[in-house]
Amino acid sequence: MTLLAKVKETITKYNLLSAGDKVLVAVSGGPDSLALLHILKRLKKDYDLQLHIFHLDHMLRGAESITDADFVKQIAQEWKVPITVERYDVKSYQQRMDLSLEEAAREVRYDFLFKYLKKFNLNKIAVGHHANDQAETILMNLLRGAGLKGLAGIVPKRDEIIRPLFELTKQEINRYCQQYNLKPRLDKTNLETIHYRNKIRLELLPLLMDEYNGNLINTLQRNAEILQKEEDFLTQSTIEIMDQLLLKRASQQLVLLKDKFSELHIALQRRVVKRLLKVLSEQEQGFYYHHIESIIDFILTGETGTQIDLPHKIVALLNYEQVIFKIGKLEDKEFNYFEHKLSVGETKLLSLGLKVKTEVVKNSYPWREEINNSNKAHLDFSKIGSEFYLRQRQEGDRFYPLGMTGSKKIKDFLIDEKVPLALRDKIPIFTTLEGKIFWVGKLRVDERFKVTQETEKILIIEIVN
Repeated sequence: MTLLAKVKETITKYNLLSAGDKVLVAVSGGPDSLALLHILKRLKKDYDLQLHIFHLDHMLRGAESITDADFVKQIAQEWKVPITVERYDVKSYQQRMDLSLEEAAREVRYDFLFKYLKKFNLNKIAVGHHANDQAETILMNLLRGAGLKGLAGIVPKRDEIIRPLFELTKQEINRYCQQYNLKPRLDKTNLETIHYRNKIRLELLPLLMDEYNGNLINTLQRNAEILQKEEDFLTQSTIEIMDQLLLKRASQQLVLLKDKFSELHIALQRRVVKRLLKVLSEQEQGFYYHHIESIIDFILTGETGTQIDLPHKIVALLNYEQVIFKIGKLEDKEFNYFEHKLSVGETKLLSLGLKVKTEVVKNSYPWREEINNSNKAHLDFSKIGSEFYLRQRQEGDRFYPLGMTGSKKIKDFLIDEKVPLALRDKIPIFTTLEGKIFWVGKLRVDERFKVTQETEKILIIEIVN
């Protein structure tokens, strides 16, 4: 099989390209990116591709960096591919952001790539990562103590980013450059062992291949492919589990059900916490093993009212049966706020000093005999459903008090009922999943949810102190 055929097989296997794709190609001028550009140029007719080169001068190697940029510009001119070149002081960015040089260069590079992807109305970013890069990444992650995701390494496709050379070895790429007389630029810093990845590439990987497994690169690639599938499955499972655990989801706040979280296996607890932090912060980086473990311990053993500070300005607060995760400062009112999701047929003890019983009965039930029992509400089941919320009152709450035609603010209703100010925030408010209030606990049901002649099933909710 020719190298070009192997690349096409990779493209098909991972669905990297489609007809008419507009591809921004990251080209440093080295062997990998130059081979990538040459291969995509050869495949241009096959996929009806539009190509655009992006080159970043990291301003790290003085005149050599400038020469690299000139080289890529010349290639672009000879091969008739449009090009965009940027210069950026990566060293200053590294110091400002307190990152490793490799992390800083990657962040800056991808920021520019996505900027120009949008600016030029392109839809794919092609980068030159290959099988050796995969092997190096896996070994680095293993030595650093990464979990399953780290051991799965890099993926051939992530959102708009594609890696057509993903299944090629470095040797194959070098031979390709020689075959087509490409004469790429060589970065001398890649031969220095002062950088962690370079030490893996130049010392550890050759040692492992010479002494233990000559086919190590393919072995790691195969293992990574297996682990990536398992990671995908577990990620999807975690998302589904989170939907069951989250009581509230807002742009800067997530509320987790403590009891349900506590029932999970520790492996899923870790994944839920990682996913939760990622969703809230919109960041992949900055959360480490000790953060995850401290959050789990906080949830399982902490006391109501305690909180911890996390990276990316996230704070977590234990509040009765919930854990509130929020970006920014927690307001005083959030420390005593309660909200619980209840299901028909259950009896639930709540952290409010009360117990709630629920049941559904036929319309023949003699509910009128209990009408004076303020601890019980009799409601039209069809208008509420089998799940609903019990929560604290909120600013602006309104409902339709039984016997009235119009709506009334809960605040005004509690004043009229002469409920002492100190007790108003402790009154349980029952709402549908859509947020419609159907009972102000022990005081009044909502006119819209009352039992009528058309009611087929009656929902009975009882509060027991």
